[in-house]
Amino acid sequence: MTGTNIKGARINEALPVTVLSADDISTLGTIDGDDLIRSLPASGATNFSNSNTSTVNSARGDVGSINLRSIGSSGTLVLLNGRRVVNHPGTQVELSTPVTTVNTNALPVAGVQRMEVLNDGASAIYGSDAVAGVVNMIMRDDYEGLEVSGRYGWAENTGLNEKSIELRGGKTFNGGKTNVSFFAEYAKRDAQFANELDYTGQENLMPFVEGTSFEGDTSFNNLDTGSPWGQFTLMTTSGTRVRQNGATLTSASGVFHLQPDSYTGCLGTTATDLATPGICIDDGSLDSTLRYNEASVRTVISDRDRFNLYTFLNHDLDNGMRSYSEFSAYYAETNPVMSATSPIAGGDIVVPANNYWNPFGPVMFSDGSLNPNRLPGLTNVPDEGLPVFVDGGRFRLVDVGPRRINVENTSFRALTGLRGQLFDTKWDFDTAILYNWADTNDVTANRISSTLFQQALFNETPSAYNMFNGGNQTLLTEGDGPGNDPASFDQFRIDVKRNASTSLALADFKISTGELFNVWGGSVGLATGVEVRRETFEEDRDDRLDGTITFTDLVTGITTDSDVMNTSGTPDTKGDRTVLAAFVEASVPLVSPDMNIPLVDTLDIQLAARIEDYSDFGSSGVKPRVAVAWKPFDALKFRGAWSEGFRAPNLIVLNQDVTRENTYQDNVFCQAGVENGTFATFSACTGYSNSTQERRVGADDIGPEEDRNITYGFVFEPRGLTGSLGFLNNLTVTVDRWDIERQDVVGVFGGGNQIDLDLVLRLMGESNPNVVRAAPTVDEIAFFAGTSFEGNEPGQIIYLGDTYDNNEDQSVKGIDYAVYYDLDDTAFGDFGLKVNATKLEEYFISVSPGSQLINDAVESGLVSSDISVSQEGDILGIDGQPEWRMSASLTWRHDSGFGAGARYDYIGSFEEPGPGVDADGNYWKIESYSTVNAYAQYETGEAAGAFRDVTFRFGINNLSDEKPPLADEVFGYFNEYHSSRGRYYYVDVSKKF
Repeated sequence: MTGTNIKGARINEALPVTVLSADDISTLGTIDGDDLIRSLPASGATNFSNSNTSTVNSARGDVGSINLRSIGSSGTLVLLNGRRVVNHPGTQVELSTPVTTVNTNALPVAGVQRMEVLNDGASAIYGSDAVAGVVNMIMRDDYEGLEVSGRYGWAENTGLNEKSIELRGGKTFNGGKTNVSFFAEYAKRDAQFANELDYTGQENLMPFVEGTSFEGDTSFNNLDTGSPWGQFTLMTTSGTRVRQNGATLTSASGVFHLQPDSYTGCLGTTATDLATPGICIDDGSLDSTLRYNEASVRTVISDRDRFNLYTFLNHDLDNGMRSYSEFSAYYAETNPVMSATSPIAGGDIVVPANNYWNPFGPVMFSDGSLNPNRLPGLTNVPDEGLPVFVDGGRFRLVDVGPRRINVENTSFRALTGLRGQLFDTKWDFDTAILYNWADTNDVTANRISSTLFQQALFNETPSAYNMFNGGNQTLLTEGDGPGNDPASFDQFRIDVKRNASTSLALADFKISTGELFNVWGGSVGLATGVEVRRETFEEDRDDRLDGTITFTDLVTGITTDSDVMNTSGTPDTKGDRTVLAAFVEASVPLVSPDMNIPLVDTLDIQLAARIEDYSDFGSSGVKPRVAVAWKPFDALKFRGAWSEGFRAPNLIVLNQDVTRENTYQDNVFCQAGVENGTFATFSACTGYSNSTQERRVGADDIGPEEDRNITYGFVFEPRGLTGSLGFLNNLTVTVDRWDIERQDVVGVFGGGNQIDLDLVLRLMGESNPNVVRAAPTVDEIAFFAGTSFEGNEPGQIIYLGDTYDNNEDQSVKGIDYAVYYDLDDTAFGDFGLKVNATKLEEYFISVSPGSQLINDAVESGLVSSDISVSQEGDILGIDGQPEWRMSASLTWRHDSGFGAGARYDYIGSFEEPGPGVDADGNYWKIESYSTVNAYAQYETGEAAGAFRDVTFRFGINNLSDEKPPLADEVFGYFNEYHSSRGRYYYVDVSKKF
């Protein structure tokens, strides 16, 4: 049983373990480990997802994660047959900190006998990561026979479909002493594209909030400023504005954009003078109606090919011992699609003056030929022309095509062990060695080299790339303008690669006995053991990302450490460590039934302690656990546990300094816009969200995260009742309250918080040194005139600084409810009911001094109530963390071979602060989400011929075709909690031989 190393100890019955059998798993109608984990009511957001289409710096492909109690993807220990599983090589940022996790999609679901979930801290038993609990996948062994299964599933409204075949086989031989078992699966999935559904196919979500209190709120317009129409800046040597025939073409600081000539604001005679007909130049920022709809081309769920294999070899020795070996292999290939590349804000594109298509280019080219594309009648533009800067990353190379990603995830695991009785004593032993390796190879095609692209711009012939051809004049937010030759794109197109691998080598030796000595209530059990682990992480990034090939702008001379357009540079990373561990566990029965003590039928205690020593940061310290189980009478048990635990800082945090690009709104400019009348309200602020560089470094003294875990509850399990109450005999009801306090959690303050702190400090006459800004332009100085920032005007953000350290405390509390009921041997067959629910009662992250300053400023009215500290304070029901999650499943089996099952899943509502507040001061509400799955099946049993031992199953997931609740997120919904699959049908046929 998960949660103890002592076989047969009475305390085992009182551990808060949720068990999902093969029948329970079947009601999910899935073949993915990710869906299996998502089904747990105790699970929070699934932050590692196959829908992730972020840059190469993120975990992508066939990935899934587990997040018990919502404390993070690295706070739950995952075991396979009771031993650790290697972490996936891909990393994901949570609370602005890189985390690692086991890839749940790599777990061999086809061979799962049951999944045990210990809903309690267990570092004293298992060591690091068992903060929220433990998930243990128990595989089938000693299988006999052969079974073949085939499955086909399809979504009703999209092109998503899945096909799979599974093989299960086993053979016992050598006089019954040896068994070989294997489980294999191949699955293929066709993609779901965002443009197949209305709510995922359009980034402007404003039509979906009509009729709500957020109607007209531009926060829901997520069209991207990186548009083929382009927004540019001219920098004249005198600082004066460029004019054509006396008409100004740019703002005071040189900003202009392209637009259809049907728009108002066309300046000069440019409507006919530009090389591309139908477009013109306007000064200032790009119109919001010309922003790009990234959802027009990308995938929500990518296509996938996956292979999983799991094998057992068990052999009973003549001396009573058993040798056992396991081998598993996993391979998955996925092909997500992302929108075309745009540059990073701050600019990794400068169009040189001599570019053939530059409308502000030279009068004559270097060969003496006349430039046909220089606008006539220009003033303040020298004869040699002016370079054009892309303004804030507001351009997109749509005609080059979408980015096409190929991710290959591979892992294998080999284990061999020996268990049995130790030297004819009452002691059992179990020892094993394992090696687990995982690799991810991520390649993105159709990326752009900044160096090669600028070389393509330094071209005085028509073959030069034209950035001034505008966008699609029919579909303004999709497609590109005409003119560029696709054959010329190969001169700057590149593949960008990232390879990462992790490994886990482990050896352990454990001994246990259930009969150490006798006390009042029976025999004391004891287990002890040692473990040594070797963990490694290695990441090899593309030469254009890791600093080997850098980009030096030929116009400005500025060098950046990444030559990949739109992706931050990150150095290669390598880390490893050795972990030594020892544990001891005792089970003490204080009272037994034969002692006849009133209201104390049994009383048991579990005592455990573990210590781990890490070669990179030191010792975890001794982590204890005390659990008590009291049964006042046979039908009722009370149980409780107190434990201390820890989580070791991962190898990425310890070994890598990172630079990342994330989109943030610069609320300093929004505040000024409200003060100068540009925006009626703070929530109406638009145009100041940019991709911003964050530079994060690790503190020198990072140590383990500490936690204290308390659980207590009861189990009501009547047995032996007769008469009218006999129907209760197969009922089990459990209620458990849990309380997790975490200290020294590794994190950073966060980019958005840094900007908001800068706003507050600037209103106080200071500034935040972690927000590094450029000098203000002429336009920006004019924008801040008459506001609180006049005289101390900020410029655009160059980068944000932050530090990983043990800087957070967390408090998470809740209650688990469960009802299990079996009704067997009725005239109508056998029935099974399971209901599980989790109520999250508290989720609080300690407020740092900087956060308190922001909160005080909001409270006093110094800044808008639309500003809130993200990732700190009370976050229950904020951006996730719903108060309630629930699942209920019902299965039916009949001797005739017919059977059926149904499942209900519920995720409660929560709020999303991102869009700000409505007129009543309320956040956008993410509505609750419920789905129902159902299936029917028929088992032929002993039928004659080819149909003997065949099972037919037909199922429908999401019977009512529920759409995910609308959210101001990338896909229009919270992918971490909800699904866009819609109504989904599947047919499953299996045959045993």
